[in-house]
Amino acid sequence: MKLRRDAEQVAGNADNPWTRPTPIGPTPNESFASSHLHSKHAMLAYKISGPLLRCACYASQPRAISVFRPAVSRLRHLSQQRVQYAQQQSGAPRPAHEQPHIPEEILRQAVDDAPNDTYTKFPNVRVRYLIPAIWALSVSGGIFYGLAYLEAKKELKTKQASTGGWLQAPQWSTRQRGPPTPTEVVTGAWTSLDPISRVTYGIIGANSGIHLSSFLMPRAWETLWHLPARNVNYTQFTSMFVHSGALHFFLNMYFLNNFMAPVGYSRLFEGSPYHTLSFYLSAGVLSGFAQHWTTLSTRIPFHRRPIPEIFIRSGGASGALFGILGVFCMQYPHAGLGILFVPIHFDAQYVLPAILLFDLVGIIRGYSFVNLGHAAHFAGGMLGVAYSYFDGKTNVWKPLVRHWKRRLQQS
Repeated sequence: MKLRRDAEQVAGNADNPWTRPTPIGPTPNESFASSHLHSKHAMLAYKISGPLLRCACYASQPRAISVFRPAVSRLRHLSQQRVQYAQQQSGAPRPAHEQPHIPEEILRQAVDDAPNDTYTKFPNVRVRYLIPAIWALSVSGGIFYGLAYLEAKKELKTKQASTGGWLQAPQWSTRQRGPPTPTEVVTGAWTSLDPISRVTYGIIGANSGIHLSSFLMPRAWETLWHLPARNVNYTQFTSMFVHSGALHFFLNMYFLNNFMAPVGYSRLFEGSPYHTLSFYLSAGVLSGFAQHWTTLSTRIPFHRRPIPEIFIRSGGASGALFGILGVFCMQYPHAGLGILFVPIHFDAQYVLPAILLFDLVGIIRGYSFVNLGHAAHFAGGMLGVAYSYFDGKTNVWKPLVRHWKRRLQQS
């Protein structure tokens, strides 16, 4: 689920010197970080037990926030200078009544102004919003258009094989074979899977490979996260495959493995792997843009945050997963959703509105106890609801497939 990376790593990115804040004060070794989470961590992890789906609501806890106070740092620096100077002098230290006195009003004003001082040290970057919106819509439409072509080609090939063409004589072989090779074992296991399971394990494999690259090629992996201040568009797509840690990765893949099959074989997708994959990827891109768009109204310090939203990067699959959740709750409204290890459950038709309301409030005013990617969650869930309610299969997918069938038959 899409977790907002702490800005300490953003600020320390050597490849993007313009994203690094100017140090304040003489103690550069102090950490200046915000573990503001762009969640995608607050997902529901399900396990299927008969007709009842049990879920665990997980919300990662942010790390301890270390706010760099310029005034305090200056005072600490002055104190260190005094100590160093005193060590060089001989004689006893001065009495307390002879120490210089700093007025309390100056201290209070300096501490109150510290967050604003910190904020102004970041570069003034103009973030684009129109071009990313056009890019997200174009890529989402291109995903549907391209995978509809593969669906049409597959259907025509199946029709030709079943109704026409020359019959091929069976090929007999008397060659003696030894035990299967590892490649043959893997290939046989893959071909024995149903189409939706192939999509599920394919997505899990892609996420696993990218997560492994964080250890092998960390610098390349860093470029996959979406940072609004960078003003690049491709990260709206790549950010759905990155995860902040093992727990983040495990919960997302656990959720995907439990939800994709019932959603893929619902009346909306009818077991079509290309249709299911189209919706998953498009929901991930559009929900990523939704989170990007919310920085338009949070470029000023919100709740006295020391780091602007445009310098907090995001990543994770929760936008796409919330889209899957929205479809699930619409297609199976009476399925039981409960918290793991808690012997109670609620109908999916009541759980989804509660989750969306929680994220809507988070978008409008935020929460003091947790900071999540509420916009990505809300957008993904609403996409799932809208695509199911307006019957995307009949009004979007089928027309695209028929369009490609006509073109392929004419060629």
